[in-house]
Amino acid sequence: MPAASLLLAWLVATHPAAPPPAAPKDVYALDDEAFVAQAQRDLVLLERYAQGLRRLQEDVKQSRGVYQQKQSMPYTPDQKQRVLSTWAAFFDYFVSTEVIRQRYWDFVKVSSLTQPKKHAWGFLLTHGALTTELAHGLTYADLTGGKKQLEVMLDEPTPEHGLPARAFARFKEKVIHVATTTQLYTGDMYKEQLRPLLVKAGALDAPRVPWLMQEMKLNSEVARGLLQKRGATLFAKAAADITQDSAQRAFFPVQRAVAEWMGDTRVRRVGEPLITREQVLSVLGRMEPGDIMVARQNWYLSNIGLPGFWPHAELFVGTPPQLAAYFDEDPEVKAWVATLPGAPATFTAHLARAFPAKWAEYTGQDAHGDPIRIIESISEGVSFTGLEHGMRVDYLGVMRPRLPRVDKARAILRAFTFQGRPYDFDFDFFSDQTLVCTELVWKSYAPAKETRGLSIPLVSVAGRRTLPANELVRLFDAEYGKPDRQLDFVAFLDGREGHGDAKEADEAAFRYSYRRAKWDIAQE
Repeated sequence: MPAASLLLAWLVATHPAAPPPAAPKDVYALDDEAFVAQAQRDLVLLERYAQGLRRLQEDVKQSRGVYQQKQSMPYTPDQKQRVLSTWAAFFDYFVSTEVIRQRYWDFVKVSSLTQPKKHAWGFLLTHGALTTELAHGLTYADLTGGKKQLEVMLDEPTPEHGLPARAFARFKEKVIHVATTTQLYTGDMYKEQLRPLLVKAGALDAPRVPWLMQEMKLNSEVARGLLQKRGATLFAKAAADITQDSAQRAFFPVQRAVAEWMGDTRVRRVGEPLITREQVLSVLGRMEPGDIMVARQNWYLSNIGLPGFWPHAELFVGTPPQLAAYFDEDPEVKAWVATLPGAPATFTAHLARAFPAKWAEYTGQDAHGDPIRIIESISEGVSFTGLEHGMRVDYLGVMRPRLPRVDKARAILRAFTFQGRPYDFDFDFFSDQTLVCTELVWKSYAPAKETRGLSIPLVSVAGRRTLPANELVRLFDAEYGKPDRQLDFVAFLDGREGHGDAKEADEAAFRYSYRRAKWDIAQE
């Protein structure tokens, strides 16, 4: 089949109903250099999502007995937790992969003669994402489909896991659909015809592209094998759901424009979080070093694979003068510091001497000219940041550990030790070499012989012991009002997407916030 016919078939297959809404920011409007740079960043994300899906498939294999259980036998609470946490993580990775597929699928409208780089890279990202979705999606659908109790459980809205209603039915609709299946076969054929153009565009030698070519081959083999072996059965099982949701069949549905431009790129309100600088400055007046913050930004996909409304946690340390004023004259802190190597005079003197390079960075300014106030683990690693990065978000909650200042000083000392280490994309809480955002907070405040710390239980997510930021707020709510509670309320700035602003909310609203659905970004 000539290339032009293949492209026409691709377009027809990809648009069985209406085309998806246009992305607010068209990646194909970028110049060649910027486009390739964005494509390479998205390829890094695609590899991360593919690895996440592969890990989840391994977890499913290890707990296969749960999925094969007789449907007349009710699931235990532990079994439900295992299945739902795995499905929630799978759902996150699947949607994230679909974000990339949708971002680049208009490559078919870009001439391979006049814009070879955009055409070549657009195909790689689109087909790479599709083969990843189908290989893992069909495998999961084959295991779970047609099992009434399991499907009911997976389709129910579970905000604590970040799952909207009918997520499973819509997931099946995406992977078990003639459009995406046709696109798989068409894209595989077109890949071979496109190889000379990929060479000409210099794409095949770019970082991670050899991995992607191999991944596409392996994923296509898995998907084709399942379609040949189980295709008729899978399509029959999904027929009722596809009929009921036919209006949604063109693409995997997520709220509004969320799927068009997520990841590291903002889709709306570019550069304008719901929380204003004035609101942040007001909250800063009530904060103390050692406070724990939870943060959320709409239109970003944060902490893929972890459930809950709150995706991010941070440790507030304050400015250097604030840190000194809070700790240096405290009797317990001074007594503890005197026992440290060299018997430093003050806590801040110890930090400056023990971490000279880090102290120099901490006493500087951020990219906005603001003083450093926060230690947080972000994709770049455990970093010093300022208010514009860490607090000018869409939702911000602040909690204060009910601990003596010496315990908070020990926590900040630990956080300084972790600063500079890479981000933990595997969410492995048993290694200190890489840290996810909540891991930084959890390990900084971990109880030890010399410190009471905070007892924050880990939870099981897809077979891993970890700590979603949502659990911090859940703990606050569970212990609220008790004499032995570990956290006190400081502030809650609650975003209002519909109004384009944020308001200061009370403890009751903050206590409830962790129950909000992760994907319901249109908050009232």
